[in-house]
Amino acid sequence: MNKKMKVIIVSGFLGSGKTSLLLQMIKNNQYEHKPKIAILMNELGGFNVDSKILGEDTPYNELLNGCICCDLKSDVAVQLSDLYYRHAPDFCIIEATGVAHPVEIYDACTDPVLTKFSEIQNITTIVDAKRYLERSKYTETTRRLMEEQVKYADIVIVNKMDLIDEAERIDLQHQLNSINQRAEMIETEYSKTNIDILSIKGHEVNAHIYMHHGITSMVYTFNGAIDSRAFVTWLSQLPDSVLRVKGFIKFRENKDHTVLFQYAYGIPQYETEVMNMPLKLVIIGEGLEKQKLMDQLDQLQFS
Repeated sequence: MNKKMKVIIVSGFLGSGKTSLLLQMIKNNQYEHKPKIAILMNELGGFNVDSKILGEDTPYNELLNGCICCDLKSDVAVQLSDLYYRHAPDFCIIEATGVAHPVEIYDACTDPVLTKFSEIQNITTIVDAKRYLERSKYTETTRRLMEEQVKYADIVIVNKMDLIDEAERIDLQHQLNSINQRAEMIETEYSKTNIDILSIKGHEVNAHIYMHHGITSMVYTFNGAIDSRAFVTWLSQLPDSVLRVKGFIKFRENKDHTVLFQYAYGIPQYETEVMNMPLKLVIIGEGLEKQKLMDQLDQLQFS
């Protein structure tokens, strides 16, 4: 307990691959004499899908129903203290919400209560290569957030490189370097890298605090299985304001199997989940028409 716990802040916009990176980091440290890792996960909604994916071997705490950079800022010290004194990890990785500003999280981690037993190691931002190049389609607030997540990073993981061509790669490199020349840029596919992110020491941050606006979330609970074709139709009709959908669902065509579902930028992903998880769907977006979405999901459930 004499050694300080090092804190890694993992930032990145919705659907960029933060949880995949987290799983890779945990996997790379599941060997003898490797440092012990704990996780602090932040979720805008009241149900954290990502924590269910981690399993039970890695100690973690959750901050739900809000964002660290806004209403949950004061809770960070409590949660990090709890992880430190209960589990004595060498590192604690904070997985931020997709709409969190890394400087806000950095500020929360410098609470005087924490300085006696923890220190910030680095800010790692993960970027969805193609979506970053297409960020002009989002609102000015969201574009600025995506760029500032890069600006204040010590490490920038440029993910999903397999989805862009060489010309786009060169353009992306130029754009990222124009925002942040000091960060270590790491290109990845599926968030996989051999570089030890834990070992890289970052820089101190001094910046004007920036708040995100207009991005909210909602959680919908299903009572049972739904029709898969109706669900796909619902997805195809979602407005561009819906940025992310994730959760656990069952389809009537195969009622015995729970599916881990993830959706970002119009691309759905389905994965069979071996455990019987609660059938909850988290929806994140800009200016969500929550009642309309609730009505649509009610129709899915009861039709």
